[in-house]
Amino acid sequence: MYNKSFIIQLMLFVSSLSLGVIGAQDIPESLVSDDPSSFIISVAAGYDLPAFDLPYEELDYRGGRYLNARAGYFFTPLWGAQVDFTNIITKPESSIPDLVYFGSLPKAVSRQREVLHRNYLGIGPVLRTGLGRSLFAIEVAPSFGRSWLNGGDIYLESDKLPQLLNTGYNTDSWAAKLNLGFQYSFSSRLNIGLNAYYLRHFQVHPDNKLSFASPPGMLSISHGENLYVHATNPYEVSSSPPNVVPIDPDQAKCTDLTSFGASVSLTYVFGQSENVRPPAVVCNNCCPDDGHKLIVTVQDAPTKQMINDADVVLKDLAGEIVSTGTTNGFGAVEFYDVPHGTYLIEGALFGVATTSATIAADEFQPDEIVRKELFYEDLRFVLKGVVLNKNSRLSEPNVIARLTNEQSGQVNQDNTDGGGNFSFQLNGNTEYRIVGSKKNRLSDIERVSTIGLLRSTTLFVELELGVDDFDCGLGTVLNIKYNLASYDLLPEARFELDRLVQYLKDNTSDRVELGSHTDSQGSKAYNQNLSEQRANSAVNYIIGRGVDRDRILARGYGESRILNRCTDGINCSDAEHRVNRRTEAKLLCK
Repeated sequence: MYNKSFIIQLMLFVSSLSLGVIGAQDIPESLVSDDPSSFIISVAAGYDLPAFDLPYEELDYRGGRYLNARAGYFFTPLWGAQVDFTNIITKPESSIPDLVYFGSLPKAVSRQREVLHRNYLGIGPVLRTGLGRSLFAIEVAPSFGRSWLNGGDIYLESDKLPQLLNTGYNTDSWAAKLNLGFQYSFSSRLNIGLNAYYLRHFQVHPDNKLSFASPPGMLSISHGENLYVHATNPYEVSSSPPNVVPIDPDQAKCTDLTSFGASVSLTYVFGQSENVRPPAVVCNNCCPDDGHKLIVTVQDAPTKQMINDADVVLKDLAGEIVSTGTTNGFGAVEFYDVPHGTYLIEGALFGVATTSATIAADEFQPDEIVRKELFYEDLRFVLKGVVLNKNSRLSEPNVIARLTNEQSGQVNQDNTDGGGNFSFQLNGNTEYRIVGSKKNRLSDIERVSTIGLLRSTTLFVELELGVDDFDCGLGTVLNIKYNLASYDLLPEARFELDRLVQYLKDNTSDRVELGSHTDSQGSKAYNQNLSEQRANSAVNYIIGRGVDRDRILARGYGESRILNRCTDGINCSDAEHRVNRRTEAKLLCK
């Protein structure tokens, strides 16, 4: 069962998604006015479908009518706050038929029930986005508040034997609601909507008595049901004690109650003048409305993919920059209050220019949005990378990312930004090697290939490059493996040593100690000798890669620095011993 915090976080997540959509949409024509703020009153009626998760076989809750009223204030045409009141009727039902059997004799069943009234009062934000320039809009309204529940009792009796099904509810609880609306505006004052909602009451305490008078013979009334035993006859009353789910006053069995439904709403808007638009006219020497909105989209020509994070520049005829922007997740950037005139639009993605576009003076019309498209036509792939610290899992800024073309040997480099991001252009059918460089950071070496990729379907290649902390006195464990009782380097060990070689070449004044450790298996003398041979083997490899001998120190520690409990005489698994078999690189400080 979902808890209260999860439901609230889900509603906030849905709301944040709607904010992203709002950023790329227009307000419906009828909702635009000189005064962006407004007050609304809305009423709605619909049908509610309960989804109560109750452990009873003979009891169910059926749907019922839904009434809603809300009042809200919009601070802008896009968002506001509102108070939501909801009243719902839910009907308890029993699946026990009108006749039950005592042995072989049928007996009539009489029943009493009381509908469950659920009232909810909540408060929350309301977010609105228009669908282009149409009269349609979408609203998202999460809210949180208090609910009151009363009723839901149902009682059956046959041959004077009471059979309790449910004592219902008579309590209040916290609740949350999410409402999604699709609206059509008749004018700036009146609109009609279709709505869907989800409502959850948290930890509702059951009632401990019937709402109507207790029937004769029922000495103890508990929340739950007396189950009928299905036997030869359709419903035969069991002679065994009834199966009743009781209430413990000290340990109440509280349950989340959920429901969802749909409704039709009517909304009236106050404080917003009727929107009467003059016919569009062509601006020649002047324009009646000198604050225009411009939307520029950037699209990848081969894949038709909308591109985010592209830079867009708006220039006047003199070449002076009027405004700049970066495309959002929809590949669009919006410019507001653009004066009537003639402009040039230019774009670039990671330094590579897109096509350009011009805006003529007569394209500016009163109350109309000017839209322009730019296209990215470069046929190279784009590598989008991020450098992450493998110890903290945080992005690593100020790292020099170095890209090497394995075929031509050409090297390009880029500095990571505050978010650890870097980028490169990649040729097709080419393999690359990439490594990072930063003081006191030991970088992984990654390989990227565009062999087999089609530019007609792929633009971006993504990569995560890891770095380890590498500081004075701080040992960094290298993933170097040896065969049993051998000090010869395995081919896969050279990758780890190449990381150290690259660091020493990038930081020519640094000195490093390379220490080899064994587990406690075998004699101390044997382990000491083996660790020294392994350390020397690794150092000789590094020297062979062009690093001066006096910049790296080989140390064999044998079994003198065990990391866990597995010292001499302790029975340990191979996995535990493996922790102690390691090679560490440590920066030597003066």
